[in-house]
This record gives sequence, structure tokens and C-alpha cells, in this order.
Amino acid sequence: MNIPFENVGIHSGERNTMDLQIIYDKIVKSNRGGWCCENNLLFSWVLKEMGYKFTILGARVYNSQEQQFLPIDCHFINLVEIDGKQYIADVSFGVSCQIWHPLELISGKDQPQPPGVFRLINNGMKWVLEKTNRKQLVQDQAFANSSLVDKRLTKTLYSFTLTPRDADHFQEASDLLQTSPESLFMLKSICSLQTPTGYRVLIGWTYSEVTFKEDSDLVDMKIIPDCEIEALLREKFNIVLMTPSSLGANEKRASAVGSRTLTAAACVCRPKLISYTTWGKSNEFFRTSRSNIMNLRKLHLKAFERRLTEYVSCLQPATGRWRMILIVVSVCTATGAWNWLIDPDTQKVSFFSSLWNHPFFTISCVTLIGLFFAGIHKRVVAPSMKFVLSSLFSANLLTIDKTADDHIAARCRTVLAEYNMSCDDTGKLILKPRPHIQ
Repeated sequence: MNIPFENVGIHSGERNTMDLQIIYDKIVKSNRGGWCCENNLLFSWVLKEMGYKFTILGARVYNSQEQQFLPIDCHFINLVEIDGKQYIADVSFGVSCQIWHPLELISGKDQPQPPGVFRLINNGMKWVLEKTNRKQLVQDQAFANSSLVDKRLTKTLYSFTLTPRDADHFQEASDLLQTSPESLFMLKSICSLQTPTGYRVLIGWTYSEVTFKEDSDLVDMKIIPDCEIEALLREKFNIVLMTPSSLGANEKRASAVGSRTLTAAACVCRPKLISYTTWGKSNEFFRTSRSNIMNLRKLHLKAFERRLTEYVSCLQPATGRWRMILIVVSVCTATGAWNWLIDPDTQKVSFFSSLWNHPFFTISCVTLIGLFFAGIHKRVVAPSMKFVLSSLFSANLLTIDKTADDHIAARCRTVLAEYNMSCDDTGKLILKPRPHIQ
């Protein structure tokens, strides 16, 4: 409870690394905190020094917005063996989801702790960590609808396998988390610390103190002005950000500072101000290595491929249902038409009277005509590509032919050809050889 979970350093001119000596100096000697790769790596060293048998594991955090796990191992955890039993030891997930005690590696067992009830689920291929929360009681109603108040009673935190990893395995994730403009750690400054009765957290300018009760959590929130940020970090989290002189004396930290002093308030600026104003004065931080850029592009390409295959697989069952409806209505119409034609009274009465005498044929025929007016002939061939492409590309990148009814994959190949790519019938991307550019 003495080491905060925080990323304020990367918003005030520092650079997080996977170097154990640098992490030790930062957390132990400088009384700072860190994020999971730092805190859990240091904890693994402590386990080693104390003689525990442990294994480093990689976890994939659950993205509640996309409702799926992230594609890479971006969370560092430890598997510890004690008296023949295995436990998950994670000292750095932070805020309301921080584990206070090791979790026994047993599937489906509720393991109550002060923050809530944790549960590990094994589906055969991977383990998933879930947490059941208590009701959040916000003291100041002005914050009742704040996005920082998590009202979900059950949360999925992350998934992991028991494949052993080493510290280098997380280097790519660590670099991406502090360089990608889509990273949560780049968009928000976070500092949280567990207390004997709950936890306290500063996210941007919003400071919260949460007190655990038996059936609810009391949440006290307030906005902190810029002039009080530095004092709050020092008093509530025991954090003093490095001064320019100390940064210059510690070159191993790979830190860079601008032409002006970075204050504590600078670490809680709005995302754009952080990325372009504060960091714009530091060429070191604004330079992203080529390998990091390529890794980010690979992640985006995989996300595109995953979204495309999802659309293909989700739209195919709908096509099958429309085909079945068309077949049933067509058979009913054909059967009704046969009975209408062989009926001797059809020749003796008027056309409308004959239809009145054969309601089954009349209803089937009207239904079939209505389905064609509704566009069923397009739906049974393939769903229109505009539903897929409009969600994947901006309107100014391509023109969608609204009258075309080609197969979804064939339509997509036409678009991807401009980017020197193609795809198979399931939506899997096919990369063509890179063209030679003069």
C-alpha cells in the first residue's frame, strides 16, 4: 500500500523502461510509483531474493468499449508457488481493481477481498480474471454521472495463459503504451494508491477518495486546481516529481526535458496539450523508433482484419435466413398458383373472384411481391458492401456503388487493391509484394 500505481512520469518528461536497476532507483530510492511493468517486475525480483518459486506471465487487458481483449500481452503478472499451491500475484493493476492478496489459481472460486470479490475462470485455453463490485455511492451529486464512476457490478479485467515470459517480452508493449496516441496512458494521467480503508486516485484534475463499506463504496470526488496538484501528489501519494537538475543527473532514466521547467500541473494537462505542447519541446520524446511505428501499424492492420472477418461471419447467417424465407414463400406461391390453375372455376369466374376463392395463393403472391419490393433479391445474393466499408473507411477515401450486389469479399478486394492488398472469402487479408517506388 506504499507504492502508487501511476503514469504521471511520462507526462512530465520521463520515460518508463524495463531496466530493473532503473526501476529500483525510481521506486525504492526516489519514493515513486510505477505502472504494471515496473511494479510487478520489481516484485518478481523481491520474490526471487526471498527464495519463492515464481513465473512471469503476460496478460491481455479487457477493452470494455470494444468488448474484447487487447491483441498483445500488455500487463505483467507473477505466478507464485506456495506450499504446493499456485497463486496469481498482481501488485499493480491499480484503482478499484487492485488485488490486495494473492489469488489462488482455482477456476470458478469466489475469492473475497476488501476491493470486491475476485474470480478466476479457466475456459481450457486461457484464464480470465473477473471482479464483482459493490454499489458506488457518490457523495457529491455533481459527479453522479461522471465517466470516472464505474457502475458495473461485474467486470472482466484481463486474460492470461500459463506460458512463461521474461521481462523483454513486455518491451514492445511498454513502448507502445507510452508512444501510441490511442494508449490510455497517453490520454490520461493516473495516480492511485491503496489505503487501509479503500483507495485514493487522481485522474487528470479529478481527485477521488473511496472508502470500502460492507455493501457499498463511498466515493468522494472533487476537482483540484493546477496550483494544488503538486501539494496533493506530495501529501496524498508521497510523490515528488523530478526537477530538471535531477533529471540531468540521472541520464540512465532516458528522460528529456524541454526548455522550461515541467511542474506537477503539467502532468495532468488535457491529452492534446500533453502530446503537442509539453512534449513538443522535447525532441527525444517526439521521436518514435521505426520498429515501434511498424508494430503499431501491424496492430492496426490486425484490428482491420479482425473487424472485416467479424462482419463477413456475422452477415452470412443473415443471408442464409433471407434465402430460407424466399424459398418458403416461393414454394407457397408456386403451390397456390398450381391449385389456382387447375381449379375448373377459375375459367368461369372473373380474375378477382378467382383470387378471392384462393386466399393461400393470393396471400403468398402478395407476400412474394412485397419481399422483392423490400429488396430481398439483394439480400439473398450478398449483403450490400456499403454496410461494411462505411464502418471501416472514411467517406472521402472511397466511393461505394449503391447498386452493386457483388459478393462481399469481391467488393472488398476492389477497395484493397488500391492499397496493394487483397482478401479471401472469409475476410482474411492477403499482403501482396511491396511495389518498387522510383
